[in-house]
Amino acid sequence: MEKSELKEKLAADLKAALKQKDTRKISVLRLLLAEIHNQEIAKRQDATDADVMKVLSGSAKKHEDSISQFTTGNRPELAAAEREELEIIKTYLPETLSDTEVARFIDEAVAESGAQIPADFGKVMKILMPRLAGRASGQTVSEKLKAKLATTKYESA
Repeated sequence: MEKSELKEKLAADLKAALKQKDTRKISVLRLLLAEIHNQEIAKRQDATDADVMKVLSGSAKKHEDSISQFTTGNRPELAAAEREELEIIKTYLPETLSDTEVARFIDEAVAESGAQIPADFGKVMKILMPRLAGRASGQTVSEKLKAKLATTKYESA
């Protein structure tokens, strides 16, 4: 199995941050690398880029949730700190897709799977999520796919 280039980039950036004494970036990168290491231990194999991407996406989602909770709880200083950390994480994630790009991926996956009814939802998501991992939120994709399948008409064979 090949080594994760993304993991190596994180480690190299950690070394650079240590030299620059960038405490916020050091903290974020150490946490990410620890999560990746824990995943490797659990799987008993080296992390792939897909594994690292999953850790990054999960961490970004946790930070987004924290930001909304701190904002709701009237803790702007904590929300600002979470935003800074989220920006660091986002530099390692691929650019998020626009709604039209997500819709295009959904259309392709629906055509590829032959889905026609809402019950085919799982079949389409199985095709979609590996393609969109880290580039679109699962919740957004799920909502758009449900709407698409609800409006899809049966094609007579």
